Amino acid sequence: MNYQTSALWFYRPLALLVVLLAGVLSFFGFSAAFVYLLLAGLVLPVAISMYLHTQKEGEKAWSPKENSEWIVYVNGIPVREDRAVLTNPGFASPEKTRRFFLVSFLFKLAIQVGCLYQLGIQFLAAPTGPVSVIAGIVCLIPLLAVTINTFKHLQQLNQLQFTTIQLATGQSWHQAEFERDGKTTPALEPLLSLK
Repeated sequence: MNYQTSALWFYRPLALLVVLLAGVLSFFGFSAAFVYLLLAGLVLPVAISMYLHTQKEGEKAWSPKENSEWIVYVNGIPVREDRAVLTNPGFASPEKTRRFFLVSFLFKLAIQVGCLYQLGIQFLAAPTGPVSVIAGIVCLIPLLAVTINTFKHLQQLNQLQFTTIQLATGQSWHQAEFERDGKTTPALEPLLSLK
């Protein structure tokens, strides 16, 4: 059972700190980090979720149904709530699975490159001074790190591990996983991650 007593941002102090830092940087004229958080943290996951939902409805993709039980406190009153969890999708063939993740990671890379470009333009437009340089570097380092991480995942797409799920109906679906240091990670996890 999961408990929610406050807004979701307060459950992860690091995420709250990152959002606050991005907000502070935007006051110095560097909004690229905030735009990245908005696009990669909200728009991209919602778009992928909607796409997977339409594919699942058309029986072109499969995703196991997982629900998590929550107790949410609304005005101090505990309310029991079930939430559907987005899980690693399965497609009809390994090629379709690889293609989905290739296109999705390319969209994520496009967001990151666009934010780096925006940061470059903002850095050139900012007044010269030590505060602007420090703010630009604080914004640049994380954006470069996540872009490099996405490049690594794109390179690993040819080495994806596939798990075949055989349903009682006779259909078989292929789920993708990244393998690193003997540990497997569902391919959807790094795609939806801000890292």
